[in-house]
Amino acid sequence: MMLTDDQLAAFHDQGFLILPSFFNDDEMAGYKADMDQIQALREAKEPVPYLCQLPHLGPLIVHPKTLAMVEQVMGPGFAFHHLHASRQGPGTPGANWHQDYEQEPQVNRSHIMVHVFYYFNGLNGEVGDLVVLPRTQNTVIANGALGHLGQQVLPGEVVVDDLPPGSAVLVYSALWHARRAKPGGEDRVRYFADASYCQAGVKWPSYHNAQWREILAAARENLGHETLFADDHFFDVRAGKAAWRERQGSLVLDILPTV
Repeated sequence: MMLTDDQLAAFHDQGFLILPSFFNDDEMAGYKADMDQIQALREAKEPVPYLCQLPHLGPLIVHPKTLAMVEQVMGPGFAFHHLHASRQGPGTPGANWHQDYEQEPQVNRSHIMVHVFYYFNGLNGEVGDLVVLPRTQNTVIANGALGHLGQQVLPGEVVVDDLPPGSAVLVYSALWHARRAKPGGEDRVRYFADASYCQAGVKWPSYHNAQWREILAAARENLGHETLFADDHFFDVRAGKAAWRERQGSLVLDILPTV
């Protein structure tokens, strides 16, 4: 058991949970080495492998502590959705208020989707702060519907700007959150990654990448965990969006019995 009963209750109530010092020094060194390699390849304009194929970031997806924690939150048989990783330095722009729950179109919160935010160098009030709005995870709203708010201060928000290296933040994907840009960071590059997982029981929109099936196949080959990386958790999000945007009127008419 990764989380205590109190932590689980707090997560389900607030929509997020802070986990200081989630990783040890050796693990963090490996993750940062992979991210340095990615940056070097991008700067050299060379092909970048899928993150699941890298020697350290790949196993991060199936880290035993992460999988145990996610299973406590959403039960067994869940799916991996995506992994992102980036180095953030001085001048990195913020990210406006948004939510990351995958659903086309947004109509309910019947199943759980989570993101795990990893801060391998911690947070120190430079580059950007994580800002969350507790208890908004059950509000049904489109992913980008909050963009007009920018990064402004909202009543009740929680600012996360002081975390030790190797910390993690478990977040309901539907929770409203932002990255508020801050000055500084010249002496402390931000190593940030986020991994996302979906509860079993419904078909989820695929990762927004034409190669999503190839990514899952590479993950199965390199990491095992057949169920975690199974294609049949998902439908192709691009095809799904194209279909419902062609539909005129209310989509509910497609599922109502004929009168």
